[in-house]
Amino acid sequence: MFSTDILLKKRPVRAFAGLLAGAALALSGCATAPAGGAAPAATAPGTAAAPAQAQAPAAQDVGLYELRVYTAADGKMADLHKRFRDHTVDLFAKHGMTSIFYGTPVVQEGQPEDNRLYYIMGYKDRAARDASWRAFVTDPDWTSVYQASQVDGSLTSNIESYFLNPAEYSPALSLDSASQPRTFELRTYEAAEGKLENIHARFRDHTQRIFEKHGMTNVLYWRPVEGQETLDGKMVYLLAFPGVAARNQAWRDFASDPEWQKVAEESQVDGQLLASRPESVLLRPTDYSPVQ
Repeated sequence: MFSTDILLKKRPVRAFAGLLAGAALALSGCATAPAGGAAPAATAPGTAAAPAQAQAPAAQDVGLYELRVYTAADGKMADLHKRFRDHTVDLFAKHGMTSIFYGTPVVQEGQPEDNRLYYIMGYKDRAARDASWRAFVTDPDWTSVYQASQVDGSLTSNIESYFLNPAEYSPALSLDSASQPRTFELRTYEAAEGKLENIHARFRDHTQRIFEKHGMTNVLYWRPVEGQETLDGKMVYLLAFPGVAARNQAWRDFASDPEWQKVAEESQVDGQLLASRPESVLLRPTDYSPVQ
């Protein structure tokens, strides 16, 4: 139950490239644009001024989330981080996108290296999201850095994108961070046939509260946007812990809690709620992640 399996089935970029004019979205996973840098040049008389910087939605206005997963090409993970750290995050903000979390999988001793970068973005809605990405992929700063970064080959070998709506019982989005970086856990549950709402009700009425009792921080809970085949009948949520050891102990305490055991038993009188074992990936925030 506590494995660090891949969160969701991989799908190639072409599966969602049509969302943003084909090749433009493919570029969005492979490069970034300079952030900060030199001050903008003054416009010459009679020349149109550059468009104003888009405003990212405040935390309370985020109505759509996007989970993106990049797999770095061999030997390119450090370069991928550098582009996000030095360029991408600021450029996302320039185009009205809210960066929430960036993290890499925690690799357990004896396990192979994991070259994935997970990140979560927030937008007001789908129209705002698509407009922001169109502006991002056509920004001259982006294209300049992209071209320079691709000289020795692409930094990514695979890109995944998933759209998520906040569950009605999810805690409000907070961009505040702990004093020390935490360990995050991204979990996906696949419901047995006809049981998805039972799972949501159990989280809403019981599970979240019991999690908190055992030192598990409820960060966000989501209902996947309809029409994503790999997410049909699933729910996704994000927890935070002081560290891996604390996470493992919290789950042990949770599983042996008499209140939880009673809730679990009563909620499954008419059959199991889950169709399969929960999928889990532990994530360590990057140094440039807004939420730590």
